[in-house]
Order: sequence, then structure tokens, then C-alpha cells
Amino acid sequence: MHTSHPGLLYMPATQYHADPSIGHSGLIRLLKSPAHLREALDHPPQPTPAMAFGSAVHTYILEPDRFSEEFVVAEKFDRRTKEGKEAAARFEAANQGKTLITAEDLATLTLMRAAVVAHQGAADLLKQGEAELSAFWTDSLTGIPCRCRPDWFNGTALVDLKSCVDASSRGFSRAIANHGYDIQAAFYVDGVKRVTGSELPFLFIAMEKDAPHAVAVYQADPEIIEIGRKKVRAALQLLKWCQESGAWPAYQPAGEIEAISLPRWAANADAFEFDAA
Repeated sequence: MHTSHPGLLYMPATQYHADPSIGHSGLIRLLKSPAHLREALDHPPQPTPAMAFGSAVHTYILEPDRFSEEFVVAEKFDRRTKEGKEAAARFEAANQGKTLITAEDLATLTLMRAAVVAHQGAADLLKQGEAELSAFWTDSLTGIPCRCRPDWFNGTALVDLKSCVDASSRGFSRAIANHGYDIQAAFYVDGVKRVTGSELPFLFIAMEKDAPHAVAVYQADPEIIEIGRKKVRAALQLLKWCQESGAWPAYQPAGEIEAISLPRWAANADAFEFDAA
């Protein structure tokens, strides 16, 4: 491992994810319920096609030199014939360990990268810097080991690529709330500050998956970071309690019975009134 940025390390993704420290995705699972984090730790989920595509997007845009080492377009073979079986075997042997993507995926990746490059703000952020540097630290209040791995670090900002359905400010702010991106932003800002001494802004490059692959760049505002910090603090305290007690409860720790209501958006009965007259 080596680094040109004190405190930030180069290491393979497999080594980073194998470390027993907690990352932001673990904290997000924990805040759903400790049982959900425990399940993911005991039985790591297999990457979904959406996760594989997201990884391909990151590599294709941020580390294009590594793309062919990790991904390959799946070829079609007629396995009913001897020639087809032999060709398939040669393809599998030559591409062992690589993630398969479709030709359509590759075409989409090309268009998404072009859209990012065409956005002046995004292009400026990615003009110089390094992808996937790792940071490790110990939380001072709980003693819990933590880790983060910014998509892009350029010395002046932490940059995170997010493929999404809606990159508009309204749509992406909803995604921040729904997917715990506020937790990620605060965790990364504070973690990188712990290991480098610099508190840097956290920026999202939001990229729509569907044509025209609109791109927008947003800086997490102070409220996002502050709310995220409170959630991170609550999650770390909960994690410490779980580790010490050995209890990893789901939604109702004491087995209580709760009343339940319709969500607010569905509780407006006036919207469903029908005037027969």
C-alpha cells in the first residue's frame, strides 16, 4: 500500500471490503435495523445486476484503464455445437473472474461518460485526482473502527458518482433522503478529516441511467452534513450496544405491538371523494 495523500491508502477493493471495520453502507443497514446489518455480515449479499452496472459506471468513468481488466462484454455461443462449446470454454477461460456486461450496457456506459465530460462542473472535478483511495480510523467516542473509500479525491473535494433515475435537484434530494446519502456524506467528510486533517466539501455527480443521461453536480449543504452526522452518531452508539449486548433486534426490540396508520400522502380522503351528481 502506498499513497501520495497522507492518511489515504491505495488497496484493492477486495482487501478494503474484507476489513472488519464499519463502512457507511453498514451504518445505513443498521439504522434500518440491527438484524439487517447482522444478516449482511453473516451472509454477504451477492451483487445484483444493478450493483454490477453501478460498479461498471464507476470504473468506466473514473478508472478507464482498469475497465478491461474487470469487465467484459458477454459473447453469445451456440452451445449445441462442438465449435460453440469450445469457443465458450475459451471465452470463459480468458475472462475468468471478470464481470460480464451486455453490449447494450457498454453503449450506455459510453453515453454516460460522454454526458459527464460534457458537464463543465463535473469535468473540472475529475480533471485531476485519484479514484478509490481508502481511509481507516477509530471513532473517538465508541472506539469502533471505521472506514470509507471516496469515489474520487482531488485534494480539494470528495466526489461521489451516483447513477440515478432523476438527476434534477428535486429528484436527487429525494434520493439523498431515501438512500442515506446524507449519512455517507457526513461519514466521509468526517473520516477524511480524521486521517488527513482537512475538512473537504462532499459533491455528488448525479447521472441519469436513461437517455438523455442528464448529469447534474450538487454539493452537500451544511444541513445535509449536520443531519448525516447525527445519524452516524446514533448508528455508532447503537452498533456499540449491539456488540456489547450480543443483541441484534429487528423493528420491535421488545416484541411490542404497535398501532399503524396510513402514510400522510395516502390519508387525504378528500382526494378520493366522488360526486355522483
